[in-house]
Amino acid sequence: MTTPHPFDQAIALTPAGPHTYTGATSPAYGNMVGPFGGITAATAMQAVMLHPQRLGEPLSLTVNYAAALADGAFTLMARPVRTNRSTQHWLLEITQPDAQGEPATVLTASAVTAVRRETWSVDDEPMPAVPPPDRVAQTNIAPQVAWPQRYGMRFITGSIPERWDGQGDTS
Repeated sequence: MTTPHPFDQAIALTPAGPHTYTGATSPAYGNMVGPFGGITAATAMQAVMLHPQRLGEPLSLTVNYAAALADGAFTLMARPVRTNRSTQHWLLEITQPDAQGEPATVLTASAVTAVRRETWSVDDEPMPAVPPPDRVAQTNIAPQVAWPQRYGMRFITGSIPERWDGQGDTS
């Protein structure tokens, strides 16, 4: 059995009733004052992805950070508020106990999922010719905060082309 990736561990949720999940923050995505906001948003979307009533795939997520999420356990509510033929609208809320032990809202969010239909599409610009990732040096990131350590960053540089015709030797 393989060990789950730190991202998968960080967004892990446990069903705790109708529309309700429990989870806990992960030190792997710690920031200076609590978890990195991106991992918190991903955790909220994970509740939608796990929900048995989900229709389609995510299209959008709007997150409101009402207060800092403290390190530790939290409760996440994910409820579909409107389902149509192709789209579904979601209301999300993360709560943690306040100083008196009462649930206090730390995050609210709305999400939209949809069934994707076959349609016409075209890419505007081709991907520039670049070396494969294993041939580009990985950038070392200072370890002051944990979450950037979860990414392998490799930078490719070049000038801005004078003509936007898909030609050129750099992006």
